[in-house]
Amino acid sequence: MLDDDSLQLTESYISVAYVNRSRERLSRVRTKFMNVLKTGNLPEHGFSESDIEALLLQLGTLDSNNWDHRVGVGEREGRVLLDLVRRRHFGLSHGIGRSGDIAAIQPKAPGSSLINRLTNQLVLDWLRKSGAPTTAACFLVPMATGMTLTLCLLTLKQRRPSGARFVIWPRIDQKSCFKCILAAGLIPVPVDPYEGSDDPKRAVECRHQLGCDLKRFRQALTRPAAYLLKHWPEAAQRQGITNTDAHKHGPESVVCALTTTLCFSPRVPDRLFAITRACMDHGVAHLVNNAYGVQSPRCMRMIESAGQLVIQKQSGLVTNGTDLSKQCSADDEDAVPAEAGESSIAVKPSTIDLLYVQSTDKNLMVPVGGAIVAGFTTDLVNAVAKSYPGRASASPSVDVLATLLHLGIHGWRELLKTRELCFQRLHSGLQQLADRHGLNVLATPDNPISLAVDLNPLISVSSSNTITSGRIAWHRLTRLGAQLFTQGCSGVRVVLPATAGVVEQLGVYTFPGFGSHSSTSTTAYLNAAAAIGQTEADVDAFLMRLDKVLHQFRRADPDDDTIGERPL
Repeated sequence: MLDDDSLQLTESYISVAYVNRSRERLSRVRTKFMNVLKTGNLPEHGFSESDIEALLLQLGTLDSNNWDHRVGVGEREGRVLLDLVRRRHFGLSHGIGRSGDIAAIQPKAPGSSLINRLTNQLVLDWLRKSGAPTTAACFLVPMATGMTLTLCLLTLKQRRPSGARFVIWPRIDQKSCFKCILAAGLIPVPVDPYEGSDDPKRAVECRHQLGCDLKRFRQALTRPAAYLLKHWPEAAQRQGITNTDAHKHGPESVVCALTTTLCFSPRVPDRLFAITRACMDHGVAHLVNNAYGVQSPRCMRMIESAGQLVIQKQSGLVTNGTDLSKQCSADDEDAVPAEAGESSIAVKPSTIDLLYVQSTDKNLMVPVGGAIVAGFTTDLVNAVAKSYPGRASASPSVDVLATLLHLGIHGWRELLKTRELCFQRLHSGLQQLADRHGLNVLATPDNPISLAVDLNPLISVSSSNTITSGRIAWHRLTRLGAQLFTQGCSGVRVVLPATAGVVEQLGVYTFPGFGSHSSTSTTAYLNAAAAIGQTEADVDAFLMRLDKVLHQFRRADPDDDTIGERPL
């Protein structure tokens, strides 16, 4: 509304000096936004909230439901009954995409369509500048991470041989990671983790961490039905898998490997380079659950190294006879030689589909409801977008666009620096607290966000040798988590091991020790993480409350069930 012509007319109402000052202010904002549109890149420094709100309101006026002369005679014309709802959405009620493609332009909604396209472009720039510069394309889908992974699995299935139905899944005990496979109608092949490090030089340093067992992973990848029958016999039988299937099904029956970057300690990120290499050896797709990994430069470098491996193959730079482990950079310590008796690469390595998915709420601090699908080939990302049925909500796109415009590159980097400081403060604080209470912080240096404190020393089962009494002692530890939650500490988890009798049923699969990432776990522990948006004051407050809760726990009667209800 206030362009140069209208500003000139205001000179008859206010002095020229005031008009010129206003013109300079508006010109700076306009030039800054024009540069965003021209380059498709995030600004170095973000916009103010008032400027972003003005932009969204102006974009809302472009949609047909906000035209002054509108007459809607269709069944879906962006009508909104309650003005509160209309204002909450800036008048953007048409959503994004069309029935055949979530990324398509919608004729009735040029404002919403522009938001959709611009958001996807800025998210791409954000991912590239966060550590994956060769990412080719991405799009934001208005579903949380679990359902977005299901969408990707269904798309990858269509690109695999008709009989493909297995998903190789290095175990991570977070339910949506597993249920997304079940929701896609596919068969998970869980691979229990390896404890410690296969590098002798890091044996002590990494003694408690759980990572992908590459030997077992390769076994599952090459003979998925046989692996399932051997390690998960009940689940295999209940899904109709027979000994005949064990001999018949090879890598061609695998839809993809579904791996994970960040997770609750002592689990550490999967070894993406080595897994991608194994997938290429057998022509199997690779889907990475990078739910909150964008805030970790290390995880993004791991994804980038895996992507470069795929790109090199596509461009013909990786040829038969090349030792792919040498392609790995100094950040790719996950690249390891093949097992004895297995060639370092397949006779005919092939290019594969590689996607990675991240959550908007976990990485950008917006309300739950969005995830980002990204990949290193545009055709693959477009295939996922076109598989989304119908139109979609524009709310996650509006939230992400506003947040990225407000942050800018400088704001994002400051968040990363603060998160790293919080992690260091949390680690040192937990170590000091553990020393005071006779506990231990588990050695998991490859997890850059989550920490775990061993709670086994708090268990007292000396009064009885019965199994029932022992389990009661284990479960008494969960009161620590309840007390911390009562005191306002959210996100803290107390995890019991398989030896405590913890079992979770997911579909036809029975997971001993669910939550601990392992069927043979023996350690109870408390999890705490330093995620983006956290402050050092948050860390200090948590450590103080945890210290008090531990003191109270030690003083309490072992038979007292009220510890979680007492004020500190």
